[in-house]
Amino acid sequence: MPFNPEEISIRRITVALDCSPHSRASLEAAAVIAGALHAELSGIFVEDINLIRVAELPFSEEIHLHTARSEHLDPERVMRLLRLQSRQALALLTETAERFGIPHSFRTIRGPVPAEIIAAALEGDLLALGRTGRTLTCRKGLGTTAKQAVREAKTHLLIAHSGFQPARPLLVLYDRSKAARLALRTSAGIAGGRGALHVLLLAGNEREAKTMREEAESVAAGAKRGIEFHVIPWTDSEMLSQCIRMIGPGLLVLGDEMEAIGKETVHRLIDRLAYPVLLVKTPA
Repeated sequence: MPFNPEEISIRRITVALDCSPHSRASLEAAAVIAGALHAELSGIFVEDINLIRVAELPFSEEIHLHTARSEHLDPERVMRLLRLQSRQALALLTETAERFGIPHSFRTIRGPVPAEIIAAALEGDLLALGRTGRTLTCRKGLGTTAKQAVREAKTHLLIAHSGFQPARPLLVLYDRSKAARLALRTSAGIAGGRGALHVLLLAGNEREAKTMREEAESVAAGAKRGIEFHVIPWTDSEMLSQCIRMIGPGLLVLGDEMEAIGKETVHRLIDRLAYPVLLVKTPA
């Protein structure tokens, strides 16, 4: 299908599943978007080849969290656990897709987790994954796979965290750039039947804000509910984070190549904010 520079087409959403709380949230968020845009869900579960290889080493051990007792890491037990997680991922995808009435498919693959997820994403239009995976590490920012996906994934990217609530409003940064127009048009399509859309105008003065608002109203004409505009004169990640938090939590939609803020600022926002984020990639 030829690309229309004023629109974005999301017809297939690849969801990386590991049954962690963040992964479940990413599936829920992906289902909301799929329902709004009439897309299908393609779930994947990756059997971690590095974990399998470690389990095959004769000296590998696992330490139980609550008892601190160690024992030999049994390769057969690891494989049973991975197969169980795969079945759980399939069941979760099936339940969610049927609840939303969305076509879906599922497959299990084996390999390095980040690389396999990013490669699988190329088969769809949007990659959905959790901020962190099944890890005991307490972290505020993105996990390893999410960080690599932000840097390397060629498709649009949805990153969610546990506690995602579909009823919350959408927020989108707008600066009149091509990337911002794509992000806003996508936001309008998602928000069409589900709630308010907050447009954050990155404008340095009142005149610029007025021009931006008029253009944004035209771009977001597909939104069926009210649009609220907020003027934000700052472009550094710390001030933007504070402004976004004041507006309230919701799905934050960002263009990856905006003119008012650089790509690194966009990436810092994603890492800094514990909000679900939809990163719209600008086609080459």
